[in-house]
Amino acid sequence: MQAEDMWTYERFEPGQVFGVVEIPLDAAKRAHWQEIFGACSDETLPRGMLVAAMMEAYIRAIQPRPKGNVHAAQTLHFTGHRPRWDDTIAIAVSCLSKEEKKGRFWVDFGIQASAGDNTVLSGTIRSIWAQ
Repeated sequence: MQAEDMWTYERFEPGQVFGVVEIPLDAAKRAHWQEIFGACSDETLPRGMLVAAMMEAYIRAIQPRPKGNVHAAQTLHFTGHRPRWDDTIAIAVSCLSKEEKKGRFWVDFGIQASAGDNTVLSGTIRSIWAQ
């Protein structure tokens, strides 16, 4: 990994799109979820799994990242559409804004998750970026 590849605060630009990360909700993901939380009562995806997929996409979309970042907050809006196991969730990640305040580098990331043509989740992740 080259130092210039690292996602530092200076590289972020509001409006910047990092791409779409696809998270398949396959049998392996379901089995792992059930190991931790127990059997699912139906084929509808638990909201917690949707949040886990969102965080996975956020982490995968912005790599490599410096050590020491802090997940400061998140605001999520769930739509009425509930994805199902075996769907693939497509999660778009973008930079909404950034600001330096009191010596800290704050970055707001936009998240939009869809299953097929249906938006299932949108929101913001607020991070304190290490450098």
